[in-house]
Amino acid sequence: MLKEAIDRILSLADPTITEIDGERYADRTLQRIKKELVAAPLQVHTLSALVDYITEGADEAAESEEAIQRRFVVHVADFDRVYLHRELNSDKARECLLEAEIAVPTFPFGRWMDMETFIINMQTHFVPTENCDALVALAGTVTAEDGTTLADDGVTQKVTARTGISLVKKVDVPNPVMLAPFRTFPEIEQPASPFVFRVKKEGDAIYAALFAADGDGWKRETILRIRDWFTMELTDEQRQDVIILA
Repeated sequence: MLKEAIDRILSLADPTITEIDGERYADRTLQRIKKELVAAPLQVHTLSALVDYITEGADEAAESEEAIQRRFVVHVADFDRVYLHRELNSDKARECLLEAEIAVPTFPFGRWMDMETFIINMQTHFVPTENCDALVALAGTVTAEDGTTLADDGVTQKVTARTGISLVKKVDVPNPVMLAPFRTFPEIEQPASPFVFRVKKEGDAIYAALFAADGDGWKRETILRIRDWFTMELTDEQRQDVIILA
């Protein structure tokens, strides 16, 4: 017990600083005490929340005069993540006030699906457009009846699908096809990008799939659209106090 008490007293002692070959060493880890307190960021899921925070002057009553004078920094980190900071404080740290993150259910690109599953996913994960409606209509006509044939030259895939007992209809499916999936904040116009559409027959079943064909270029476009959205939503007076990084 006595030894434990002595060890406890020694552990509370001030750190010892030793100089060896001109370098200074401490016998314990030292933690710098920050000059300014920072708040934990609020979790939100819309871009409008960030604009509302700036416009309404939220939390200004709890901030010092020096903190209020620091400008806001809107950091568009990615197509699904935007952060609202203050400029560097006296500790050379940026206080994060809001974190806007969104998780949008995405279409299972690159995966073969039966026609019913494909149609459901097309109708629930894409902005309704002429191209989207055309693919849904095509998927609804393709059956696995005898006589269904596929012709693929790598550019256009021809699907021969029976629409009746004796009537056969030929449909051209252009590739790539421009579609706009739901994949970023709802305030932003969803970016369209090219996709390669394919169907195949296995046994008595027909399967369809979509493959992305733009190398994720849509992400860069989305980031720029988010930047432009903030530029439009903020007044000229507010823009003087806001830095937008994208």
